[in-house]
Amino acid sequence: MDSREDLPRVSVETVKDWERLKSNYKQAALARLDGHLNGTTTLERDALVAHLNEFIDQTFKIAEPNLRINGHTFESLDQDGQNMEPFDEALDRRIWSLADTRLQWHKRIAEARRQTPVYLKTSLLDLLRQRQVDDNIKLVDEATTEESTNEGDDGILIPHYEQLRNGFQKTSALGMELDQVGYTATVIIAC
Repeated sequence: MDSREDLPRVSVETVKDWERLKSNYKQAALARLDGHLNGTTTLERDALVAHLNEFIDQTFKIAEPNLRINGHTFESLDQDGQNMEPFDEALDRRIWSLADTRLQWHKRIAEARRQTPVYLKTSLLDLLRQRQVDDNIKLVDEATTEESTNEGDDGILIPHYEQLRNGFQKTSALGMELDQVGYTATVIIAC
């Protein structure tokens, strides 16, 4: 079914085809009625023919909203139906198919725009966590391969223990020098 209509319409090429269809239907109905009315009076026959014509006209009037002539709805036609260009049904179906495809692509793109940033965020966080775990494992491996035990006072393994110890010793020595300079400066000022 067409996405733009819930129910498809009956397609007819031209208004003349529609008029010919109505005329053929009316002739067939009148012929059938004449076959059943062999022994009736003309007054009865005229009354039945009038009712039959009214029924046929109402039937076709009811059918008009469900009719498509040359790709146009019956209501949108002008009175004579002559000012129309030929309608290409295949092209119309192709256009609506492309419009539906376009809508599906817009939905896919919108979904990707919503989901991709979340996916990238979780992937990057997982990679960063894995990198941190790998770095910690590498540091522990390096610390265990050093010649000294590199253990602190509590027996806990500390990475780069030698560098930390040397840095602390230098800092302590500088602090002691500053204390001596400060004490000397205080003595000189006091004198």
